[in-house]
Amino acid sequence: QARVEALAAILPQFDNNIADEGVPVDGGLTVYPATLGGAPAGVAVETFSDNGFSGRITILAGFAPDGAVTGFRVLQHAETPGLGARMGEWFGAEGTSHDISGSTKELSVKADGGDVDAITGATITSRAFLEALNKARVAYNDYQSQQK
Repeated sequence: QARVEALAAILPQFDNNIADEGVPVDGGLTVYPATLGGAPAGVAVETFSDNGFSGRITILAGFAPDGAVTGFRVLQHAETPGLGARMGEWFGAEGTSHDISGSTKELSVKADGGDVDAITGATITSRAFLEALNKARVAYNDYQSQQK
């Protein structure tokens, strides 16, 4: 039930039984294709990074049919409370230089030459979060190319 709620929160409207239609892909990720009236509505990818400050970070990232990020949910982490643990709010803060919504390209933190502000005091967590998101984008692109 929690996965279904997370999928509904990060994707455009869909009417298929998405939680039961996950497709395992290379690298240990899972792709969840969403449809509305039989037409593609978006794709969610369960992804991870093992490079968080305190280990694995698992997220669910949503993508529109055009590849834009529609949302995300942090599913699991062991990051420092008040620092890295803020990633769920930080990367979804609308209209900021760390809002990833709508992005269509690979992302990295400004400290690495990218466009995204890292969480203050939690650059390692920020890098790991974006690594997981970028892995999701690759899985999304691979899935989309297989559907054509």
